[in-house]
Amino acid sequence: MVLQFDRFALDLRRGCLRAGERDIDLRPKSFEVLRHLAENAGRLVPKQELLEAVWPKIAVTDDSLGQCIRELRQKLGDVDHRLIKTVPRRGYLLDVKVDTSAPQPSWDGPSEITEPTPGSETLAMLADRLEADKQPIDGDPLTIRSKLPHTQLVRLQTLVVALALMGVAAAGIYLFAGSIRPIGGAGNPPASGDATAAQLPRPTFKDCSVCPEMVELPAGEFMMGSPDHEPGRTQAEGPRRRVVIPKRIALGKFEVTIEQFSAFAAQTGFASGNVCHVLVRFDVTDIAWSQEKASFREPGFDVAPAHPAVCVSWHEAQAYAAWLGRRTGKPYRLPTEAEWEYSARAGTTTSYSFGMNETLACAYARFADFNSRYGWRDTCRSGIVQHGPLPVGALMPNPWGLFDMHGNASEWVQDCWTTDAKELPTDGSAFTRSGGCELGIIRGGSFTSRAAGLRSANRSAWPVAAHDQGIGFRVALPLDP
Repeated sequence: MVLQFDRFALDLRRGCLRAGERDIDLRPKSFEVLRHLAENAGRLVPKQELLEAVWPKIAVTDDSLGQCIRELRQKLGDVDHRLIKTVPRRGYLLDVKVDTSAPQPSWDGPSEITEPTPGSETLAMLADRLEADKQPIDGDPLTIRSKLPHTQLVRLQTLVVALALMGVAAAGIYLFAGSIRPIGGAGNPPASGDATAAQLPRPTFKDCSVCPEMVELPAGEFMMGSPDHEPGRTQAEGPRRRVVIPKRIALGKFEVTIEQFSAFAAQTGFASGNVCHVLVRFDVTDIAWSQEKASFREPGFDVAPAHPAVCVSWHEAQAYAAWLGRRTGKPYRLPTEAEWEYSARAGTTTSYSFGMNETLACAYARFADFNSRYGWRDTCRSGIVQHGPLPVGALMPNPWGLFDMHGNASEWVQDCWTTDAKELPTDGSAFTRSGGCELGIIRGGSFTSRAAGLRSANRSAWPVAAHDQGIGFRVALPLDP
């Protein structure tokens, strides 16, 4: 079914919003909010109804809904709240006529209109923002920081418009594009210095119905590690060095899910056992882990098939990749540490793939934000209070279309641990030890991490035999011989 309204078409079958021939990117939750409003067009939809429809069985605050409404207004160009009206303290109204039969309208304008510059908001818009942002910070001294994202976003959006007017709109697609330089897969090197193609979302494929969806990534080179001045940097991240990824690879679009890992377990007879450590106390001065009593199927919080498979050791992640290789006849494996950071950065050189402003993290990463129960919580408010990761792909992807590279579950990579980054190969291969690994490496941070732990360069050591409710993995596949 396609719901037509104003100049837009909401395609429920394909799960996309269109304006003429243009697709408009929406986060999954924002799409569901718009869908519910469109299906109830002309009716005031109470906030609680929207929360229950979009976040069933998940305790979230009004701020999550407010973020979705703000994104929808931006994407729809609804700067004067003509389409989505706010009824203070009650809910929202999509004030349009929705048609399920009319042909899709033609629209030659932009598929996204930026928000107005500071100072040009109408009284209605200001009232709505105050209503949406009215959340207590529980006395936390970083209240002001939690209110930064809107101002920062307006500045970034203004910069995008300026870049487009200067004739470099392609560069403006990703404001934080860095110094990645593709080096020509399959014998076709790109023009010197042209990194634009490498920063666009990449092609995807699946090798079987229960296989992970894979994203094709270009060969290239990048600066691995963090500069000395990067906030949150640890000594193990540097010095920065130029690393070459000599051939194309594919990386899992999402972390391996419980459904996918269960298929491996069923076909191989894998028995996980209750050997997983569960975090049971969250205060800064009182952190405690349970005795081993959880598994990837029951990791200590409610899960569905689309949640990332956690409580998986490095050895078990390797076994899954080997099984996937036997099933498909292709050389699946864990990504090397260099491949993982190359993919996480996706052409950027900033702390995160979304830039340097960590207050934007709640849109891209599941972590210990201000709404979490952890004593070390920081940065921004997601509106999500439950313990545990989100289903994969619930938040925004990086510039290459990879989801949850920041947060959700930490991810095993192929390498053995070393504290000296200068020992790491610069050809994209894995760092190994002749006697095997006792300590492996996890990347990306998890739902229990502070924002600094989500950075693209952050790396941590972990025993390869350990099972932890915050650690999962994704797979890689070489594409060129």
